[in-house]
Parts: sequence; C-alpha cells; structure tokens
Amino acid sequence: MATTNIGALLLAELQTLSTEARRKHPEIKEAAERVIVVLRGIKATGSVEIASELAKSDEAISPFVLGCKTNNHKLASISVQCLQQLISHRAVSPRSIAQTLSTLNEVIHLGVDIQVKILQMVLPLVTMYDGCVYGETLVDAFHLCLALQKSRDPIVNNTAAAILRQVVVAVFDRVVAEDREHNDDEQEDTRESDMTRKYAKDAFFVLQDLCLWAAGSDTIFILDETVDQGLVLDLIESVLVNHAAVVARHTSMLQILRERLAPFVVGFFAEKAPFTLAVRCIRI
Repeated sequence: MATTNIGALLLAELQTLSTEARRKHPEIKEAAERVIVVLRGIKATGSVEIASELAKSDEAISPFVLGCKTNNHKLASISVQCLQQLISHRAVSPRSIAQTLSTLNEVIHLGVDIQVKILQMVLPLVTMYDGCVYGETLVDAFHLCLALQKSRDPIVNNTAAAILRQVVVAVFDRVVAEDREHNDDEQEDTRESDMTRKYAKDAFFVLQDLCLWAAGSDTIFILDETVDQGLVLDLIESVLVNHAAVVARHTSMLQILRERLAPFVVGFFAEKAPFTLAVRCIRI
C-alpha cells in the first residue's frame, strides 16, 4: 500500500507546476490553482480519504493532462509523476481513465525517465481500475506497452516486456473472478457467454491475437503489426502456465488453441527454426 501522503505531495507538485507554467501556459496555472483549492477544502488528512474525494471529480487530472499536452519535458515530467501518484492511490475518477491512457500515449516520446514512469502506471490501471480498463481501454494499455517494448533503450524495452507479461496474466486473473461470480460449470459450453462477459471476452481476444501474432497473421483486437515472436511465445506460455484451468473451462479459448496455436506449433517444427524459438515452442 502506498504510504506517501497524497495531499501534501500534490500540493507541492501543483505549486511547482503552476510556477513553471505561469508565463507560457496560463491555462495550466489556472487548472493547478483550481485543484489546489479543492485539496485545501478537503478536511480529511489520510491519503485514502483524500484520494476518495479526488476520485469523485475529473478535475484532479486536468492540470496534468494539460502539462503533458505541452510536450515540454519538464512540465510533462511533473505531470506524469503526479498522474502516477494519483493512479497508485486510486485517486483518478473512473470517467477519466480513458483520457489518462490517451494522455500517456501522447508523451511516450519525451524520454526514458517518462517512459519508465508510464510503464509503472499500466499494471495498476489494469488491476486497480479493472472495471474501467476493458475493451478499447485495455487495447490502449497494451499499445503503450507494445510501443515502449520496441524502444532501443534496454531498460525501457525489458520493463515493457515484463509489464506486458503481467498485464496478460492480469487479464486472465479477472476471468477467474468473473467465472466464480457466475458459478460456471466446468463442463458447460461457454462460447456464448465468452462473448457477453467483458473479462472473458477480453481474454479470448487477447489469446486469439497472441496466437495470430505467433503465426505472423494480422491481429483483430490489439492491432499491432510488429511484435517480437519470441515475446509472443513467452506471453502464450505465461497464459498456459498461470491459467490453464481458465482456458480449459472456456470453450472459445480451447477452440483458438486448436485452430490457431496447434497448427502453428506443428508447422514450426517442420521448418528450420531458430533454437531459442524452438525451445519456447517445446515449452508451450
């Protein structure tokens, strides 16, 4: 659990942001001062209570969204740092999650320090705001990781790959809870419910895209053309290692493995494949 007092931290950062932006970006200064007024009006002193109050309004992220839009590294760095704190304290309004993801996508080119902070936000967004991050917003989260996984910086590249693995596993974690909620029978044909339950639907489309990527085919859900095949095989392995029971319980997911993954693996061994990829296929 985060221990930093969110109120004190935000007040200090908002004052810094206001000072830095006052000449060239008065709109940021005004937005920062509005949030300062809101913070000073919150009577609670604990981080949990302050975060709960902030999450009731879209206003809390406004100065930081504007700061990111300037493409100024200093303003964006302050803004991303504050967004990270808001997210980790559950202080972002559910209505603002899509905008937050969109804003992060706008600053991924501004430097390694900002890129690492962005990656540190992706998993909390998926796991702590899971009711908001599904469907298209989940795709946005994947796009952040995939874009940064292509970075030439080894720290960013490796961090992005690690976060991708955790996000994929988290997508299937949510299906476990959803299945429990619906008391699913393991012998039931779930093809219809897989397309109507939001978390099962996400997991199906993610698994389908992973299998399509592995085979070098066009994806349907995430729509990213260039993903390292070795990473994709690692992600598929993570799903099967951590959530074989979930896949086995969902008819549509089993069907994807039979129709997409199995033919790829069989055909893969008929060719002269690189050793590292062959090892991954053997594990799968």
